[in-house]
Amino acid sequence: MKRIAIKIGSSSLVDGNVLNRNNMRVLVDQIRMLLDKGVEVALVTSGAIPAGVAKLSLKEKPLDVAKKQACAAIGQPSLIRAYEQLFEEFKVPCAQILLTHDDFGSRRRTEHLKRTLSALFAYKAVPIINENDPLTDDEIKVGDNDTLSAMVSLIVGADMLVLITDVDGLYDGDPSGGSGAKLIETVENIDESVIALAGGSGSKIGTGGMRTKIKAALIATGAGIEMRIINVNKLSRLASVCKGENVGTRFLPSAKKNTVKQSWLLYCATVEGKIFVDDGAKDALVKRKSLLSCGIIKAEGDFSADSVVSVCDKDGNEFAVGISYFAQKEIAAKGSGEKNDIILHANNIALKGKI
Repeated sequence: MKRIAIKIGSSSLVDGNVLNRNNMRVLVDQIRMLLDKGVEVALVTSGAIPAGVAKLSLKEKPLDVAKKQACAAIGQPSLIRAYEQLFEEFKVPCAQILLTHDDFGSRRRTEHLKRTLSALFAYKAVPIINENDPLTDDEIKVGDNDTLSAMVSLIVGADMLVLITDVDGLYDGDPSGGSGAKLIETVENIDESVIALAGGSGSKIGTGGMRTKIKAALIATGAGIEMRIINVNKLSRLASVCKGENVGTRFLPSAKKNTVKQSWLLYCATVEGKIFVDDGAKDALVKRKSLLSCGIIKAEGDFSADSVVSVCDKDGNEFAVGISYFAQKEIAAKGSGEKNDIILHANNIALKGKI
């Protein structure tokens, strides 16, 4: 293993209404052990909102979005200060990076992020990454940091993504209430039966659920990255897990892995419009061929050339995403018949996944 992305959720970082310094210390110590073995680590952390709730002595996390964002703004300094103090004890430099989904929506910004992270790794520093909740302009979404960590694993070219949470992993049924559900140790393929096992939202402290973790697994494994889910109670074995110890649930990399561009298109890029195609064009795209102008029914959204667009069949079902060579107005002017201009090249198209 050369590079690993680790995500730890709020429920693993907070004990009651205060940061769990013991868990944080174990986590940092395990990261130090990985660094000593020459492994580069990117850490995606939750915890800013509950840290703010504690700072304000609130009884519970507010429901109002603006108040959540205020709690995140108040709690983030406390969170990063706690990490900084712990990493300083082990003489490991660390850095704070706050991101939103928009930061992944532009290839230019993504490349800047990639270069910055590479430079931090060169300095043997640990980037500590969190969602920039105070600047999120829509409602804070369930499981954002699970998805964020998967996106980070793509950007840094990680060999493994590890999600640390308050459950042992994925079960073949509901593990609560003495149902006899068994832990699934290895998932070779994320099919509909695996997706069906994912439950609802997470704990009262965190926002993640198993469904968002399965989505993270789809993103990571689809790009050839192994993913693990481990319980925070096994945190002291993190370094061993990264070396191959069988703890929690292991998601194997997909045999047919997406290219970096395809992963970016599917999970990071900002979609600017829609193109609707006929059955023949859909069949061609599914077979990994380019989209020609003669197969287009209509284009929606005032997008420009080189924009990312979703591709829908004639019934409006989205099944692909790609980069358009032409603006929406140019596509509309072409009509549906005479020229067979390439609108989306096969190299710039990704077929949509299951979640």
